[in-house]
Amino acid sequence: MYQPAYQPMHRPMSETMKSFVSDTILALGIVLALFLTWIGALIWGFADDQDVRDIGTLVRSFGILILTVALLLGGLLRSDMDKWVRWMLILSGTLILIFIGFWQGFWSAIGIDLSGLM
Repeated sequence: MYQPAYQPMHRPMSETMKSFVSDTILALGIVLALFLTWIGALIWGFADDQDVRDIGTLVRSFGILILTVALLLGGLLRSDMDKWVRWMLILSGTLILIFIGFWQGFWSAIGIDLSGLM
């Protein structure tokens, strides 16, 4: 008679995604993001021309994007980490989005100057 076809064991999607956010990749992503943010702030701070300041802002924004993605993905996908560590990763990524990311124009509109913090 016919034998049933062999079906290999399927790994859950969360197990597949964990390889994308291993400890080494998270650490490298965060270090790269902080480096880009620092370089962008240096370019912006020492520039005299507005075009160069825009390049500094672009580099800094890219660093913040990488940092936010690393924190949020690490918090959401790494189920092997402690619950509080994951919660703090998600909270810090969210706070970066609120205070530096999307709402930066909002703080300027209501009269709060955050330029000294960035």
